[in-house]
Amino acid sequence: MTDKIRGAIAVVVGVFAFYQAYSLYEKGLRDWHMWIEAAAGLFLIVLGIWRLQRKPVDPTDALLK
Repeated sequence: MTDKIRGAIAVVVGVFAFYQAYSLYEKGLRDWHMWIEAAAGLFLIVLGIWRLQRKPVDPTDALLK
């Protein structure tokens, strides 16, 4: 799998985790489960955006220098 696909999957899963943390917050369950899911969702969104913006390494570039 390429980094673009993994990044897109990470963003989608991160948004889902963040939504699930929000639904726990709305239900009044403000315990450690909600905070772990919110942190995991935020981490996955940031990781996915980083992977989407990263440029692939070109192995021929080093040979041409």
